[in-house]
Amino acid sequence: MTPTPAVEIRLFRGKDAEPLLALWDRALPLDGITRDLLERRILLDLSFEPQSLIVAEAGGALVGFITMFVLHKPIEKVGLREDTGFITAMGVDPDRRGEGIGSALLASAETFFRERDRKIITIAPYTPNYFVPGVDKDNYADGVAFLQSHGFEEYTEGLGADANIATFTLDGKVLTKEKQLAGEGIEIRHYRRDDLPEFLQFLRDLMPGPWVEDARRNLIDLTHGRFHEDAIWLALDEGRIIGYCQHESDHFGPFGVSDDYQGRGIGSVLLARTMYQMRLRGYHCAWVLWTGERALQGVYGRLGFKLTRRYAIMKKTL
Repeated sequence: MTPTPAVEIRLFRGKDAEPLLALWDRALPLDGITRDLLERRILLDLSFEPQSLIVAEAGGALVGFITMFVLHKPIEKVGLREDTGFITAMGVDPDRRGEGIGSALLASAETFFRERDRKIITIAPYTPNYFVPGVDKDNYADGVAFLQSHGFEEYTEGLGADANIATFTLDGKVLTKEKQLAGEGIEIRHYRRDDLPEFLQFLRDLMPGPWVEDARRNLIDLTHGRFHEDAIWLALDEGRIIGYCQHESDHFGPFGVSDDYQGRGIGSVLLARTMYQMRLRGYHCAWVLWTGERALQGVYGRLGFKLTRRYAIMKKTL
């Protein structure tokens, strides 16, 4: 019998990138990533430390990995979340599971967070560079069970949804509602660069901080020609912004409407206009990475979105 090679838990090195990507694809078959994503969402993250990405190696091959972050740059309206640490991805080679590799990686992560005075570990809603909001409850049920056995609990659920928009049109109900709103002084149109200061203030006043930062990144990309004005749609009441919806390529959302104006169909028109613009741009599908049951059954469902994945968003108190 050939002895099992000893497993070493160590820091990621630059030459590990391609083997890590291959391992990632085997360990998380629905969530493989590219070199660009590895660099953009992990290695170039403003909060990345050398200890933020560790790997398990055995016999010269990578057999496991885990990514972990604490915030070093405050998130708008959120701050540094000084009590919380984030695991954004974790995987073990399917052929090496049950050998304690995942447990060793988690133990290293807990040490990382304790050394930085974190009291809570979450999987995996790290802004801005999370991959998925949590652990896929259907496709990675064994992963959910593994984490539960190590003291993690599901504290909320995130739903992923997709819609086929290849033949999406603005139906009569949407156009009628848009006309009715116009008669009430509410205009629906795409973003214009003159809207910049008022749009950012609207987001700061009414939307979650990460959405403000997301919009700011997109608007910076607009100045480089990598984003389009018509990727953001606005609702205005006598010139004052009261709602918005956006897309990034085929990623749909986020969207929001001021509480004072909800229940009037404004959100439905914004979403429909955004999806129609996506179709005009040549996209055949739209996807939402993270929403809730109410929205999926409501406004998203009415626009053709269907449940794709169900995520357990998990945490552990140290």
